[in-house]
Amino acid sequence: MANDITVIWLAAALFVMAISLFLLVRPYFPVAVTAYASLWFMKWSHVIHPGDWLMTSWGIAVAIVLVIDMMQPRRLARCTNGMTYIGIGAIVGMMVGMTGFSYLWMVAGAAIGVIAGGYVYARTPAGKPLGFPSAQFFQYLCAKGLPAVVTVSIIGIAVMLWIIEQHPVATIQYM
Repeated sequence: MANDITVIWLAAALFVMAISLFLLVRPYFPVAVTAYASLWFMKWSHVIHPGDWLMTSWGIAVAIVLVIDMMQPRRLARCTNGMTYIGIGAIVGMMVGMTGFSYLWMVAGAAIGVIAGGYVYARTPAGKPLGFPSAQFFQYLCAKGLPAVVTVSIIGIAVMLWIIEQHPVATIQYM
């Protein structure tokens, strides 16, 4: 019975992670919430064992993203321009950072990926109005990039912890 519950929580976590990656490019719902829910589902499945500090710190990051999202004009908050570039940049950056088995490298990689994705988008005909480098570009990048970094980092942490739990020889560094 306990094993069935584990499988159900794990399946729910993987499903919600997939939904989070989809919502990353269609930000009609604060995507960091779904990513954080997937981290909790992984914890409840007992396939990962994150510490209380990790769950609390990422919960605070999600709350900050939610507050910032609520403070933005609705038009900007629901805008999807360039989100594919930003989302792919965040995922690739997180994966590159994950090779260092460090949360810091993973988050930094996601942030650098967001910047690179925003830059590439600004160079396309659709992104020209953002006018790289300009205050408008950096405002848009911050508005869309922070939720992407938080979302992708949470998913990356869940995956990294799962890898470590499955292969105990792998180690993780916190800095």
